[in-house]
Amino acid sequence: MNYLLNSIHNTNSVEWANFYKLERDFYDFLLINGKILICENGFEPEYHLVKLRANKVVSAPPQYVRAIISVAKSAIPTIQQYLLDLRASYKLAMNSIEKTFKNYPSRFPIIEPDLLQINIWRQQAVSSRVLKSGQQAPLCRFFIDADSRDQAELVANTLQTNYEIKATVLKSNLGQRRKTLDYEPAIYVTAPVTDLLSHFGVESIRLRRNSGIQYRAMCQRKTDDESHRINYGLIITTGEPKIYETVPQRERTHKSSKIKTQLTFPGSLYGQFVELYEETNIEKKD
Repeated sequence: MNYLLNSIHNTNSVEWANFYKLERDFYDFLLINGKILICENGFEPEYHLVKLRANKVVSAPPQYVRAIISVAKSAIPTIQQYLLDLRASYKLAMNSIEKTFKNYPSRFPIIEPDLLQINIWRQQAVSSRVLKSGQQAPLCRFFIDADSRDQAELVANTLQTNYEIKATVLKSNLGQRRKTLDYEPAIYVTAPVTDLLSHFGVESIRLRRNSGIQYRAMCQRKTDDESHRINYGLIITTGEPKIYETVPQRERTHKSSKIKTQLTFPGSLYGQFVELYEETNIEKKD
């Protein structure tokens, strides 16, 4: 379910309302007692207002927080208690909707006092999977506007006419779940995996797409010679460590884009948001 819509629905629960209030109080404490050393635009430790179609305005939590905040050492015990209370309140809220607890939200604070240096790096995250015969593979994506349906239909017709691929135009099933928000899902052009295998003349295909950005931080304490890596979320420290933006890591040599044969359509497909590669590492059956 869409994150914002899910959060809004949860406000009907007393347990979730208590958790959200506690988290808002914690953010207020940080803003009053801490100093923001760095914060990613759009990932601030604060709740924001969401307007629904019925002109109702609600307060929604951030999905992610990416910030480094320095506090006085005397504030660390209070923050540690907030963290314990947040964890307990979150578990109660999850139980109230009969959801199995798996892990805490990544926006929960990471307490790292006495840091000397922090290196922040961002890396493109990639999702990759081998397509299975009988499945439909997403190829193109169009975000909803006046022309998106026509564009998707044109691409589907091109695939059917020029390449004998029985493409289908589908609207994301998130539409019904998001209908109360000022947000529209996307339209996708999909194709049968068997048609793609036949068209490219291969036995197996790997689908690869960009799935977001990974955020990491390498932290070095004043008392340690070596650094340790953590998620770059809401990092709470003391003092004013040196903060550096690290150059992104080089592409791994075993990435599909470097060692596999890419499968493309002549002239490319408008709206294509995935890459296709011949998958050669398939097990042979006797």
